[in-house]
Amino acid sequence: NETGIAVSYTISAAGMGDCGTIQPNGVADVSAYDNMTNVQVSFLPANQPEFSVTIPATETGNQVEMALLAL
Repeated sequence: NETGIAVSYTISAAGMGDCGTIQPNGVADVSAYDNMTNVQVSFLPANQPEFSVTIPATETGNQVEMALLAL
């Protein structure tokens, strides 16, 4: 998390789901979702819109990143 603020996240796939908070400069390592299909990842930074992406097929070591654009 390089946004400078805490970011809430959710991750899910068929029959499973997890959520948590990623602190600034932190990461969430959720290896239970390695080698799965249709993994949904959502990020919700404080006072910002939610960002979601679906990964059709994951592999060990994949990562999802999001960034905030300063205007």
